[in-house]
Amino acid sequence: MKSLELKNLNVQEMNTAEMSQVEGGGIVNNTLTEVLTSLSTALNAVGADTSTFLNKTVTNVLKLAWSL
Repeated sequence: MKSLELKNLNVQEMNTAEMSQVEGGGIVNNTLTEVLTSLSTALNAVGADTSTFLNKTVTNVLKLAWSL
């Protein structure tokens, strides 16, 4: 099989600064985005669960207090 020369196809090399600005953002930016997205999703879920729990708890405590 013949070796493919990218120079013959007018392909230019990119440095790391250029690669980070291309769509996709490079390895570090993608990883950071994924971690922050996962963390945000987890925190939203915990916040929603905590809010639901506190709402039910306060409702039950108030019902108990009014029944006395």
